[in-house]
Amino acid sequence: MIRINLIGSREGEESSSRRMEGIIAGGVLGIVLAGIAMTYLSQQSALSNLAATTAMLEAELVKIRQQDAEFKKMEQQKKETEDKLYIVGTLTSKERRAAPVHILDDLSSSAPEYLWLTDFAERGGTARINGRAVDNQTIASFANDLAKSRYFQKVEIRETAQEDVATASRQPPPSGGKQAVPQPQIPVKKFLIESMINYLPGTMQKAANSEDSREKGSDRREGN
Repeated sequence: MIRINLIGSREGEESSSRRMEGIIAGGVLGIVLAGIAMTYLSQQSALSNLAATTAMLEAELVKIRQQDAEFKKMEQQKKETEDKLYIVGTLTSKERRAAPVHILDDLSSSAPEYLWLTDFAERGGTARINGRAVDNQTIASFANDLAKSRYFQKVEIRETAQEDVATASRQPPPSGGKQAVPQPQIPVKKFLIESMINYLPGTMQKAANSEDSREKGSDRREGN
């Protein structure tokens, strides 16, 4: 009688099948690991390229900022030169040379009756005007009329004081007003008025208008 051992054959087939599955699983795992490695290397390469691009852009940004700083410096130097040329031009203009005549004319024409100017001094663009008048209303009228002149700005009455009649009678008659010193000894008011002197009212107004136009143009460019 012949006996066949089928158990050993099945075990061999199962062992062969397990080896095949292990081989397949190993192959799949190797493919997966290879894919992960390739992805990692690709990402590393991309990061390296991005880092190089960032460094290049930062270097270009530094150069642009340096050029911008130099441009602003040149613009500032240009403006300073233009301002100096403008000042020289205005100081030598016909209007500037004629200003003292207009200032004295406006000073005289603004003085009302019964007001006498005793001293006029100008220093650093500020004028100090001393005089006498019969009352405070006359002094106020003089200050208001003087403020209407283009050459006198920020006219302010600094001091007023009653002058002693005996003291006034011993002093010589002042000059520069419209009315001569009255002969009767009457009490008068001493006053001190200060004002800013503008030697170039027309030129300064043109400069102010030009500056406003430049500022408005700059604001429009920034808004765009």
